[in-house]
Amino acid sequence: MTAPDANQPDEPAVRDQLERILASAQFAAAESARKLLRFLVEQTLAGHSLRLKEYTLATDVFGRDASFDPKINPAVRVEASRLRRRLEYYYLTLGRGDPVLIELPRGTYVPVFHPHADVLHLREDIADARARRGRDGEAAALVETLLAGPVVAVMPFECRDDSDCVFSDGITVEIVTALSRFRELHVIGRGTAFHHRGERDAVKLRGELGADYVLIGSVRRADERVRVNAELLKGADGEVLWAEGYERDLCAAAIFEVQDEIASQVVSTIARPLGVIARPELAAARRKPPERLDSYDCLLLFYDYAANRSPEGHRRLKAALETAVREDPEVAALWAALSFVHTDTWRFGYNVAGSREEGRRLGLEAARKAVKIDPLNSLGYHALFLACFAHADLKGFHEAGNRCLELNPNDTEAMADLGLHLTMADDWTVGMLLLKVSLALNPDPADWFWIPFFVWHFQRSEFDAALDMALRCQSDGFFWTHATHAVAYAALDMREEAAAAVKRLLELYPEFPRMALDELAHWLSPERQERMLEALRQAGVPIPEDDSGARPRRGKVAGKVA
Repeated sequence: MTAPDANQPDEPAVRDQLERILASAQFAAAESARKLLRFLVEQTLAGHSLRLKEYTLATDVFGRDASFDPKINPAVRVEASRLRRRLEYYYLTLGRGDPVLIELPRGTYVPVFHPHADVLHLREDIADARARRGRDGEAAALVETLLAGPVVAVMPFECRDDSDCVFSDGITVEIVTALSRFRELHVIGRGTAFHHRGERDAVKLRGELGADYVLIGSVRRADERVRVNAELLKGADGEVLWAEGYERDLCAAAIFEVQDEIASQVVSTIARPLGVIARPELAAARRKPPERLDSYDCLLLFYDYAANRSPEGHRRLKAALETAVREDPEVAALWAALSFVHTDTWRFGYNVAGSREEGRRLGLEAARKAVKIDPLNSLGYHALFLACFAHADLKGFHEAGNRCLELNPNDTEAMADLGLHLTMADDWTVGMLLLKVSLALNPDPADWFWIPFFVWHFQRSEFDAALDMALRCQSDGFFWTHATHAVAYAALDMREEAAAAVKRLLELYPEFPRMALDELAHWLSPERQERMLEALRQAGVPIPEDDSGARPRRGKVAGKVA
């Protein structure tokens, strides 16, 4: 994946690319990354790549004294990891069309240079998958079209005060969902766009995200009325291509109408200069709006929970959804959201009432209701593939996952979630391909996104890379964050760091040592459970050494998807 190309770019081209990167918004204020990248590239071009060791970098780049010991001080590894992530983000956004890729492969400090900007090496992966034919080839064909076409960033719509933020964010997500149905558009994932909340300068967003078009807007609610303003801007110069204001009665049907109208205007505006075909799927897949505004608010609350999962958010959403499906029982999205909530009870142990198994059963029932009510609602199929996976119904999981992506091919959360679960079922070829394409569309994913990459490298004893992936998970309230940190630190003999991670893990989940095998069985095949269980013990998690703890469990995730 990281070997230099035979037609490696020449030195002037590499130097031009270095200056282009260092002048970019991602590197302008990152002094440590700038110094490290310049030193690594210039030393390599000068033929001094053998000097690029941790000690040399510590003393020559970061000013450490001669007493620096890389065996006990991970400072250089940490800085290199940050540089890799910054380079990756640059090439996934502003630099996606650059002529030269400067890459720092994991496990070395010697950069390599390629005559393209494909930092994830997706073209290679797609070609490999196509060559395999069968389902791997089908997956390659599905995702390949998503990497072309104009790039659209839908920025969080502004709200008047904090009480309206969930409402305005929900409308933003609904517009992203509507746009994502068009394969010809490259829609930036909401995680990435939401990290730039408040920014309305289209030229600046083009520089930071590589967006060809930027949709901005605002939402106001007052006196039983809602007003939505939207503008589509050209990224190159900030020109306003289309603008409209909508004022409607504050009811769910009217809001859905506005969302679909905005999405249609964006697609038709982009279609004129770039030949994007406005397919009939948008009209066909328009969802039935809830009858009640309370139900619509409930859906917006679900979007907020999906982006920021927590036991408290789960409890609040579950109560709201149970009321909503009683009062508005023919809305597929409500049942899909309720399925997520029940399945999360099984997956994460959130707000168990009775047993986690009951959550698993209810999750499948709700997902089936969702797709029966509306067979064109991708959220229902997302819920269904998660529920099928929870029941080890891998045939149903695969069918629902494929249907989900067919209905909404740009949905980065669904694509990444499907990729994650494919890897957990040991289908690494398609799983990693979907994860990489999702990252190309959404360079700022949720923390859980990095866990399969951690597992991938850990299973191959690539412990530096495993730590790099683990440290991208920073959700302090999620116990798996600290479990992955502990395992990665321990593998590199970083004992103090591993002990601190274990301490935080046990603060969050005191019963984890007793429940570790059950938790692993929700996610990993039996073969991987055994190694991860031993790794947790080596990290200092006091998992009992008995027959039940040493024997991997079957019946949850049971091997590769057929």
